[in-house]
Amino acid sequence: MKKIKSFYFKNFFLSIIILLTTLTNAVAQNKTAELDKLMNQAHANGVFNGSVLVAENGKVIYRKGFGYANKETKQLLKPEFCFDLASVSKQFTAMGIMILKERNKLSYDDKITKYFPEFPAYGKDITVRNLLNNTSGIPLYQPFATKDNLTNAEILKIIEEREALDANIGERYVYNNAGYVMLGIIIEKVSNMTLAEFLKENIFKPLKMKNSLVADAPKIDLKNRALGYSVIGELDDYTVSHTGSTSIFSTVDDLFLWDQALYTEKLVSKKTIEEAFTPVILNNGSLSNYGFGWFLTPEKKSVNHSGSDFGYRTFIMRDLDKKNTYIWLTNAGNAIPKDVMNVAIENILASKPYEIPKITVISEFQKALEVNSMDEAITKTTKSIQSDSNLFMMDDAAINELGYKYLNDKKLAEAFSIFKFNVALNPNSSNVYDSLGEVYLLQKDTVNAIENYKKSVALNPDNANAIKVLKKLGIETTDIITEVRITPEVLKTYLGKYQLNENYSFTVTEDKGQLYIQGTGEKITTVYPMAQNRFYSKLITAQFTFNRDKNGHIDSLTLNMGKDMNAKKLN
Repeated sequence: MKKIKSFYFKNFFLSIIILLTTLTNAVAQNKTAELDKLMNQAHANGVFNGSVLVAENGKVIYRKGFGYANKETKQLLKPEFCFDLASVSKQFTAMGIMILKERNKLSYDDKITKYFPEFPAYGKDITVRNLLNNTSGIPLYQPFATKDNLTNAEILKIIEEREALDANIGERYVYNNAGYVMLGIIIEKVSNMTLAEFLKENIFKPLKMKNSLVADAPKIDLKNRALGYSVIGELDDYTVSHTGSTSIFSTVDDLFLWDQALYTEKLVSKKTIEEAFTPVILNNGSLSNYGFGWFLTPEKKSVNHSGSDFGYRTFIMRDLDKKNTYIWLTNAGNAIPKDVMNVAIENILASKPYEIPKITVISEFQKALEVNSMDEAITKTTKSIQSDSNLFMMDDAAINELGYKYLNDKKLAEAFSIFKFNVALNPNSSNVYDSLGEVYLLQKDTVNAIENYKKSVALNPDNANAIKVLKKLGIETTDIITEVRITPEVLKTYLGKYQLNENYSFTVTEDKGQLYIQGTGEKITTVYPMAQNRFYSKLITAQFTFNRDKNGHIDSLTLNMGKDMNAKKLN
């Protein structure tokens, strides 16, 4: 009897194990099917052209390519194709520094003057660590650049010509490409190798990342490469420029090898990796969640980074607790709604409901233009939107870009139609009125030009171009722009965290009377008042309105980027 019982128990447990395995596989297959549904629909809706890889608990459950790698030859994209990683490159530069630190070739606390002896006195106390976590305070180089695609030497020269820091060292986090360019130069000086050689020998080769390299020469020696395009399908391909902050090419497969290696000690110790994922304590005791080439979300135990350069947009997310990873690499400019896509992927991994990204108006419009005249295409697209506006994303920047393509091609009438169409779709966008005003001026219609430029300034008081044009036309802008002063007491009521959705929030901070807003995994944005409760950004087309409840307490934040999105205040 004992043997019989033993036999039955063994079979019982074996059945349970098989059942559990079957259920696990069924769940994984279900997630794979949902991911495929999401990505196919995203591609059909005009918001995804590229490669994607999703892994759960360290195992790949989805991997696929969509669209064209080369529009001219109609070469289809496959997951094996390489993309410019843009700022996702920074984590590899940071790892290069970490490797040299473990080999006692440098210290995080080294002053940068050790490597740049000619650096101005204002930077004598900046450390390698400050460059890694973007707390150096060195000026941004972009406002002083006189051309695109600057070399490392040209960027360094611009920084060294500045006369002061933008902020005290360690005072605040400011995303700064120049700091990572300098880190790349430090690697070269310490190792006596080019950055391309060093990363190849110390990261790419050890991890068998056979399709990854630093593109520091005009010829990119990779078998399969996706060309970069703009959101309207114009060629916007990689041109060699600077390294350290960008310019690494890779694939989703190689990036997954990289992801998995970071759970091991193949490159550096776990202690060194943990330090790279540790928030920074700023001078005032607050925390900055930018580590060594990674944005950090400590409450979720996850790290991520995005990239944007030429026609490439890239992203990698690593859930350190669950060992979930997703990576997407695209070559269609700003077509991808990054936050919507990321939330959908994360919800699928968590077996939660998700939203399919909306159809872009630009994709619908360009399809209509293929077989219709301009006016007919506008009419047809307008009817599609009116039938169910909730299905569409109004993407004013993309429509504007198409308008300027026609304008540059000397097709004034067509450009005029597109800009008017854009104003009708996006009445809260400053940029669309500016563009329409420009075409009215070309048509010698100063009355309508002035009206549109005024609307543009009213929506964005910092629109220097519109202000300049109005002044040329003899129009004073002082009645349009009113200086708004907000007391420190009122500003303090806006501080805190605002939840837009389960995976995305805004953090509002203040320093010396200046308000800052930072979205999850995004660069910090400086915002300026246009009313007591309404602020705008000088760098992106966005407005932020703080809302009070019936008791006068701030209870939400409304983001407007062509449409209103409400985020509830958490604290």
